[in-house]
Amino acid sequence: MQHASPHCEHNQAGLTTNRRLVLEVLLQANRAVSAYDVLQLLREKEVHWQPPTVYRALSFLVEAGMVHYIQSIQKYMVCHHQHCGHVTQLLICHRCGLVQEVPIAASLVAELEQQAAAHQFELIPQFLELQGICQACKEARQ
Repeated sequence: MQHASPHCEHNQAGLTTNRRLVLEVLLQANRAVSAYDVLQLLREKEVHWQPPTVYRALSFLVEAGMVHYIQSIQKYMVCHHQHCGHVTQLLICHRCGLVQEVPIAASLVAELEQQAAAHQFELIPQFLELQGICQACKEARQ
């Protein structure tokens, strides 16, 4: 949570009470969660919001680069590389749902940027979603 307020100031935005609560819940969840999971986790803290309030807070946090929305599994997770405007990969276990954020090699990012530039295209900070099986699930399968 320490990096949240400076990050919002850098983006000329405010970390309101609602946004802070949602970010805290995501940090405590320590896994990718759906918006309704966030709603349930807030209810466990005696915070009773309607879904639009959670979606607005999540939307802000995603826009600010503090949270990733993982399209393929429709879940949210905290970005642990706050101030860098980066290209990264999310390794998603399709069995247990574990999501790991892993940096992409600088040489690969440079290659992708060169390919994009060759087509008069500039890449923006983003992440690649890669599906697979985590080590724990792989071992459980054997």
